[in-house]
Amino acid sequence: MANLDRAPTQEQIQSTGTSAQKLTARRSKAQQKWREKNRLTKTQLNVMARTITHEGLSDVAKDFKLRGKAEAVAFCAYVVRSMKQKGAGDASTYLYLEALKAGFKRDRDIFSP
Repeated sequence: MANLDRAPTQEQIQSTGTSAQKLTARRSKAQQKWREKNRLTKTQLNVMARTITHEGLSDVAKDFKLRGKAEAVAFCAYVVRSMKQKGAGDASTYLYLEALKAGFKRDRDIFSP
C-alpha cells in the first residue's frame, strides 16, 4: 500500500517534468507535420459560440450522421451555398433564404457569441 503522506522526491518531480516535456514535444512535432501535410487544403477554425449554437451543431451532426460539430459547420456552409445557388433561379428558395437571413439578423443577440 502506498504511503500518501510522503511528498514526492525531487527525482520524481524532475522525472514527471521531463516526461511532460517529451510528450509536449511529440505533440508539437505531430501537429507541425499535420499542418505541413494539409497546409493547402485545411485551415483551423476555433470559434467561441453560445451553448445554443453548440447544441444546434450537435443536432445537425446527429441528424445527418456527420462526424461531429466541425463537420456540421462544413455541412451548414455547404447547405447555405447550395440554397444561394438554387435561389438565383428559384424565387421560393430565394424568399425562404431571405426570411432566414432576416430572422437571424433580428435575433442575432441570441445566437452571436
